[in-house]
Order: sequence, then C-alpha cells, then structure tokens
Amino acid sequence: MTDFSDLSDSLLRLETLLGEAGEDAMLLTELDGFLCAIVVSPEPIAREEWWPFDWLADERGQLKPGHEELETLVMARLAQIEQELAADEFAPLYEVDDEEEEVVWEAWLAGFQQAMLLRFEAWDELLRDTESQERGDAAMGLASALMLAQPDSGPDETAGEEEWADHDEMVEAMPGLLAHTASLLYELHRKS
Repeated sequence: MTDFSDLSDSLLRLETLLGEAGEDAMLLTELDGFLCAIVVSPEPIAREEWWPFDWLADERGQLKPGHEELETLVMARLAQIEQELAADEFAPLYEVDDEEEEVVWEAWLAGFQQAMLLRFEAWDELLRDTESQERGDAAMGLASALMLAQPDSGPDETAGEEEWADHDEMVEAMPGLLAHTASLLYELHRKS
C-alpha cells in the first residue's frame, strides 16, 4: 500500500525502523503529520514533551536498543519539515493506496492530531478564533480535514449525486489543502 520508492535513503531507513519498532509504533506518514504539528503548533512544544515516544520503551520503561538511530532520523525529518515550510516547499509524506489509487491523507492527519493534543487549548483557540484572513483560512482548512477524516463524514443515504460529487471533490483536494494549511500555520506561528 505504501509506495515510498522516491524517498531518500534516510527516510526509507526511518520507515524500516518504525516498522521494526513494534505494532504500537507510528507509520512513517503518521510520524510525518506528528512532526509537522510540532513545527506549526500555535505554542512551542519542547522536545522533552514528546521524545522519546512511549512505544520506544520496554515494559520496564527502558529505551529499547537501537533507539539512537531512530532518534537521529526523526530529528532529521523534523528539521527537514521546518526547512521545507520555511522555503514554502512543504511536501507531506502521504501513503498511497495502490489498489484505489488514492492518497491516504487520513493517516498523516492522525499523527498531526496526536501532536495537537500536546497543546489542545491553543489548537482549540485557533479553530475558534478567526481574527484575520490567514487564521480563518488555516482554521477552516484544519477543521475541514478533521471533519472529513471522521468515518461518518460523508453524505447520508438521502444525498443526491451533487452532494456526493461535492464530498468526493473535497476528499480528493484534501492532500493539497493539508499541505497548504501547514504552510499557513507555519507563517502564522513561526515567521512572525
């Protein structure tokens, strides 16, 4: 389902290490969303608040062997995301469902949401406060994604073809909208 053949060697290695970290570990696309939210958060989030991930520890709370390489690769991707956002060239790492030929942006958003929980009140305020056009656009993009990611977000059984077409168009546009929203959030929270 994942075709990351165009990824750098370090990102391919990161994907491998995440796969070896156990069933509780994030997928690469989830991690990418998580790291993006760390970078664009309305309030700074110290590294100590999220690193190391709980799933890197054994049942005694000791970090599992090999975590050093994973840490290096995670921090490199975090820096890369910040550089891409600063250059207005952010490219989220989305999985692609080869059978359906669809971008699976929901997994990326799930990681983003996990990091949002670290500053829930600040994100909640952002989603409610549209004091400027930029904040309003960022809030609308994020709220739209969160809404569409819900399993029951589609039109109901009484919906007509036009409603379904509108829904499908929104879902198809979501990968680009999320990248744009991340750039807006970066502009709002880091460049000011």
